[in-house]
Amino acid sequence: MSVLISVNLLLTGVLLAALFVTWKLTVQVRQLFREVAPIGALTNSKGPQPGDACPEQPFRLLDGTLMSLGHSDATRLLLFVSATCPVSRKIIPLAQDFCRREHVDLMFAGDDAVETQERFVREAGMTSARFINDPALGRALEVDKLPAAFLLSQEGVILSRGLVNSREHLESLLNAWESGFSTVQDYITHTKRQRSAAA
Repeated sequence: MSVLISVNLLLTGVLLAALFVTWKLTVQVRQLFREVAPIGALTNSKGPQPGDACPEQPFRLLDGTLMSLGHSDATRLLLFVSATCPVSRKIIPLAQDFCRREHVDLMFAGDDAVETQERFVREAGMTSARFINDPALGRALEVDKLPAAFLLSQEGVILSRGLVNSREHLESLLNAWESGFSTVQDYITHTKRQRSAAA
């Protein structure tokens, strides 16, 4: 009988110790998530930056018409993609859903042969009237890696920009603009400085 009591007491002690360790780990993980902020879209120091105006000359759409990025009825997301880029194919449906939910106008852009782009548009569920196929736009914005995204105001001013490969990156473009900082990284740095000053 005494052996059973001893074993029960030992098991109770082990269980309490395990609960204590679990609680301490939970506290540490919560602290870690507070300390480590999500990484935003990777920004590029080359080319036009947030606050600069987007080129206003008309650019050729895949359906043959011309379009200017200078004025629109809503905030616009300009997303550079390519048929040969697997990340581009992954981000397209995410961008479509994101822009629909956030009420942002979505335009795609690229630079390839018309036949290649038309096939790409069909396969990826885009439309020719929402796809700028003009090398001049990529040169003007100095796009050198894909998929690159530019968030534009209704007046055609660049609000934020960066390389994107996830929904979180797309959201970071909006967060950077809404917070008043040019990039999410700037916002994180500012927040850390405020915390340090308060401590």
